[in-house]
Amino acid sequence: MRTIKKAKIGRPDRESFRTDNDWEVLELRYTLTICTAALLALGLGASEAGAQGIKVVRYLSQETDPAVVRIQRNWVDGFIAAHPGTDVVLESAPAGVINQRIATYVQAGAPLDVVHSDPGTAARLAVEGLLAPLDDVVEALGGREAFLNNRLLIVDDKVFALNQAATSPQLFYRKDLFEEAGIAPPTTWEEVRTAAEKLHSDDVIGIALAGGENRMTTIMASTMLWQNCADFFDADGNVTLDNPKAVEAAAHYADLLQFSAPDAAAWAFNEPPESFWSGRAAMVIHWHVLDLMMRQNPDMVQNVAVAPVTANKMKVTQTGGRYVAVFANSPTIETGKQWIQYVFTPENAADLTGMGPLLYPPATEAAMEALRSSDAPTVAAFGDLLFDQVYPAAVDGYSEILHAGGLDTEACALKATGKVNPFISVLWNSNLYARAIQKIAYEGADPTEAVAEAAQLLSERVEEAKKEMGQ
Repeated sequence: MRTIKKAKIGRPDRESFRTDNDWEVLELRYTLTICTAALLALGLGASEAGAQGIKVVRYLSQETDPAVVRIQRNWVDGFIAAHPGTDVVLESAPAGVINQRIATYVQAGAPLDVVHSDPGTAARLAVEGLLAPLDDVVEALGGREAFLNNRLLIVDDKVFALNQAATSPQLFYRKDLFEEAGIAPPTTWEEVRTAAEKLHSDDVIGIALAGGENRMTTIMASTMLWQNCADFFDADGNVTLDNPKAVEAAAHYADLLQFSAPDAAAWAFNEPPESFWSGRAAMVIHWHVLDLMMRQNPDMVQNVAVAPVTANKMKVTQTGGRYVAVFANSPTIETGKQWIQYVFTPENAADLTGMGPLLYPPATEAAMEALRSSDAPTVAAFGDLLFDQVYPAAVDGYSEILHAGGLDTEACALKATGKVNPFISVLWNSNLYARAIQKIAYEGADPTEAVAEAAQLLSERVEEAKKEMGQ
């Protein structure tokens, strides 16, 4: 495994800019400059390796957690030993940057090998024909029937990506605070709000919610939109946000923010789970806060419980994902496929699941069965919570990526459409719904007007995306 020397380019100082927009423009330019430098470095490195007859796979991953990177490095060592004449170059980019990194590669016409991206990006790349089919990899791992639900991204009956993190956000709560206050585990919007208000104090916030104009707010608010029997899109990718149920859901999320932290308007992915595992929040809606707590504050793990999936008009949560795929223009497609197969082999995947069983649940039936007898400390600490509450929540999980129009807004029920929605990336990258919630919560905007504006702007962005995709 080789490392790449990075160019010394100074990151812009946010404090020196008058507005957030000025800073964001410079930050984007900085990111693109770094990406271009990385492209050159990687290209040269690959050329040298190629000249030596080594088949190189560049693995562009959104994993920056040191514990995960250590596991990836062990995988690389094992892969090279099992496949002489190969090499894997690990390249990491934070979740907020990786989409820009991928776009830079695509726009520059530079070849990409294996990528580990969010599901919205993977879906669009697959629909645009930029990914290579992985059906042979899936067959080598036992076939489609061996995989658990919502693990495969399928377009035109071809598998283009495998989901490495099909986990669902759930409501985690502090058992001691609930018992002292005589509050039962909440299962409805009204019960969540009542508990948040009753437990909110100067020392502990009622519920740790993000209120920033970012993807975390968008996704968490999405779950409440669905729970109110509304959705962003129909099966054809048309925006369906401008309706009373969506307005009610946005207003509910904005109302809950008064029981979050005073600075929640700036919160994104990290702050809600951190406030919970550190003991400063009574509740949090999150994918894998227990994984983080196990590492940061293990003594509190036994004091945490998971509430049933919350409902208003219907019971539903999200099915998350971090998808692994190989680009169609990769000069080492077959080696890239071998790498993906190696990563998803149950004994190797178990390394990741053992470290974080909530974020990285098993992808196959065989891996799930193996986990039951795992001696990983996390599995022992979480006990039956994993198999009795966390993993069963998948039945109420909505994969808005894999099943466009999969929420029946008339029957208030989920359905499998098997139709990939390539426009979720537009929703997530624009953060228009999050901005609407900010306006309602912090600026006193009328919910109907804020949601209508978001719906209009989102429709315009989606139409632009359709033109770019030739639809």
